[in-house]
Amino acid sequence: MPQVRLDATGHEVPPTVADGATALTFGAVSTSAVGTISPTTSAGASPTTTAVTGVSCTDRRGSFNLNPVTGGGAQAAGQVCLVRFAKPYAAVPACVLVTITNTTDTTAAIVAAANLVTVAGFDILVGTALTTAKVYIVNYWVLP
Repeated sequence: MPQVRLDATGHEVPPTVADGATALTFGAVSTSAVGTISPTTSAGASPTTTAVTGVSCTDRRGSFNLNPVTGGGAQAAGQVCLVRFAKPYAAVPACVLVTITNTTDTTAAIVAAANLVTVAGFDILVGTALTTAKVYIVNYWVLP
């Protein structure tokens, strides 16, 4: 992992790809390969995850779009994404924060949480099924 930096006020500045952090890639449905972010079938029959313009996803933080299937549903509450670190942590992270917001309708944030947090990654769960043909922005922060 790259060295942790502090800003002028003493707050931690998580590493970015420009600092040498490895960028995560977007995988096919339910891919759990090292260094990937992938949707699961709880997000629909053929969901996708895509980059937010100008934002990189790393082992420490990221923002990405989660796109439930367009057309016929199959969405369900539960595990909607798998995030697998490019480089495993030495110990299980102390905390993983997750937010999900429907950007299509600008509604309130969706209840979401990290689950099954390990040195290799985590899963993202939602409390209610996502809506077909909406775009959700997912933000995460990993605190070692």
